[in-house]
Amino acid sequence: MNKEILERAKNIFKNQEFQILTGMKLESLEDKKSIISCENKKELSQGLGYMHGGMVAAILDTAGGFAAFTVIPSNCHLVTSELKINYMRPVISKKVFGIGEVINQGKKLIVVEATLKDENENMLAKMMATMFVIEDANKI
Repeated sequence: MNKEILERAKNIFKNQEFQILTGMKLESLEDKKSIISCENKKELSQGLGYMHGGMVAAILDTAGGFAAFTVIPSNCHLVTSELKINYMRPVISKKVFGIGEVINQGKKLIVVEATLKDENENMLAKMMATMFVIEDANKI
């Protein structure tokens, strides 16, 4: 993968307040694929003590978005246009991993999928999403 893309992605990731607040980490980034990790702490839980579904969505959205980021031009950025998630198991593990991959790439829309897994590789949730490419993101 292009070193410039990797450095840009790392800088964007580390400067997003939401990732800092939630403790998400960019574990791996390669062409069309990313891995995001997150510790499961009580501040991210819902009433039964499981990781909140919104947090699961955020991890998967981030993993899919950064996978898509590897295929866009340097003057562009992304926003999520739509997403759909299947929650398969409650998240009770200490750490989770969101693995995002590009499925289809167009000029304006990039389709991604992301899978949430625990430390034992158990699938916890699956997301499909569409990312919208914003051209000339420097002008925003």
